[in-house]
Amino acid sequence: MDRMTLGIEEAACRILERLGHKLSDAEVDYESFAGMHNFIINHAGTRFTVQVAEQALRRKSVEDLEEAIHKVAERVLSNSTLRSLRYTS
Repeated sequence: MDRMTLGIEEAACRILERLGHKLSDAEVDYESFAGMHNFIINHAGTRFTVQVAEQALRRKSVEDLEEAIHKVAERVLSNSTLRSLRYTS
């Protein structure tokens, strides 16, 4: 079975929505500039920035995105000291 991929806007929207759902007690915002998509998460007094290159959004399947979203949510909920996350695989 083929793995479903999304368009860039659909993928960015899905990430934003899923992060908002998984991190319901956090503020999640989004901005895009020069091929870089930034998801800004404010949770429990800590600010996290997740950067996703446009090329990564283009290549990733829905399953890959869900896995990455889950990992980000886990890291935020564990309140890691890492404040900037870059997803480029």
